[in-house]
Amino acid sequence: MKKFSLVMTIIFALSLGAFFHVDAFAFDEKETETTVTKPNAPTDFTATVSSDSYSSSVTLTWNYDNYYVNGFYIYRATSENGAYELLTTLSRYSTSYTDYNISKCVPYYYKIVAYTYDYYFGEICSDEVVSNQILIPLNQVALQSVTASSGKSMTVNWYPVSDASGYYIYRSTNPDSDFTLICDYINSSATNNNLSYYDSFYENSALSYTDCNLTVGQTYYYKVCPYVLFNGQKYSGTISSALSDIVRIDATKIKKSASNKPGTNTITWKNLNNADGYIIYYSTSYDSGYKKLKTIKSNSTTSYTQKKLTNGVAYYYKVFGYVNVKGKKLESIEPETYTKYCDYYTYKDEDYTSRHKRIFGNKNIYKYKNSKQAWKNMKLVKAKVWDINRHGKKYTRTFYLYVHKGVAPSVDKMFKEIYKSKERFPIHDIGCYNWRGNSSTSEHCLGLAFDINSNENYMVQGKQILAGSFWKPKKNKYSIPLKCNLVKILEKYGFSRGFWGERKDYMHFSYFGG
Repeated sequence: MKKFSLVMTIIFALSLGAFFHVDAFAFDEKETETTVTKPNAPTDFTATVSSDSYSSSVTLTWNYDNYYVNGFYIYRATSENGAYELLTTLSRYSTSYTDYNISKCVPYYYKIVAYTYDYYFGEICSDEVVSNQILIPLNQVALQSVTASSGKSMTVNWYPVSDASGYYIYRSTNPDSDFTLICDYINSSATNNNLSYYDSFYENSALSYTDCNLTVGQTYYYKVCPYVLFNGQKYSGTISSALSDIVRIDATKIKKSASNKPGTNTITWKNLNNADGYIIYYSTSYDSGYKKLKTIKSNSTTSYTQKKLTNGVAYYYKVFGYVNVKGKKLESIEPETYTKYCDYYTYKDEDYTSRHKRIFGNKNIYKYKNSKQAWKNMKLVKAKVWDINRHGKKYTRTFYLYVHKGVAPSVDKMFKEIYKSKERFPIHDIGCYNWRGNSSTSEHCLGLAFDINSNENYMVQGKQILAGSFWKPKKNKYSIPLKCNLVKILEKYGFSRGFWGERKDYMHFSYFGG
């Protein structure tokens, strides 16, 4: 067969206006050999990670020593030998690209290819350049607490990790091994392929999971591991350290309380059928200083009276049930703190709710309809006081006062203190209960107000005298000063002086301040 060879140079124009040189070919009648020169591959191909609590990205950079190409293809895969997908096509002038659509905890591989077009041979690509693995780890879960909760259960609390789709929760009875997956906790805020979603409020709010139907007296250990869901596959982060607690019986609840005698508080609580007994703690501070008051070794005893208390002081109680486990008393979960003032007697800082309950019980009323209804609630109290005779000497005199039955014990004790005071303030008249008509709102109608030495302690509106004659505490012995033991004792038992803006009633002391 006759052979011949031909070497030719084809000069052609590319779509970008550059010229490309192709050395082609030798051929004979039977075959044709063609050699096409590939574009050079990009060099210095690097991937740089940028990540914070709000967003993550990967920036790719490269160098290229000539521009006789049309551009570059950027590909991405989640495994080195996996299926690469085309992310973007860039111009020949590009030397960087940033990928913002990424997820933490997912491995990424990037590939870059330079390409050009030949009139005869179509697209011609350079060799591929592949990056090393890029992986932005999820933050480790910070366990907040593991706490025994009601219903023989444990509550696990942890702080969310940004970009996590969910969490694996593991449990063991051994702190170092045998952890078993018990829950796949799905974070509803994250969606597949949109895992860079981040909400600062959400992240600062603890998540929780309750593990139920556990064994009382058994210690359980928990770990939490975050994961990312991407394209149907879960990628796990770093598992947390373990926290634990022991399963406890439910707490009881204090149902009621009363100060039935001076200096006492009696509390009554709900029975726990599965308790072996109860342990009572108390404090004079709501959140600290609790001391063991009493251990009751029977689950059927559900009340206790604490004695030698100070009237007007708040006492705080916690009643724990307990069960005997391996020779030790295992207390129940933390009960609610119960506040009880020692309030057999009235007192200065007694709040309005307590005062109203003392006078009207739980009824939603604020006055009596008529004198008959009011009179049913009055009680006679004997009050010994000091007075001054015509020779200027102090002597004992006695008043019989009708007061409201709810304050009668307090009034009795109050006047005993006034009488025993070294001050021996002279009193020549006292008024208390006085029905002043069905429409009156005066506390005299309730037996809750005292008018003492009415003539020498006037009531005034500005400069106008409305009742009494004068108030001269420095000149007249019956005029009651602003500060004296008499006033101090009255205020101690919750009876305040009748000062209302411009109107001042120097004789008047009342329970509700009216």
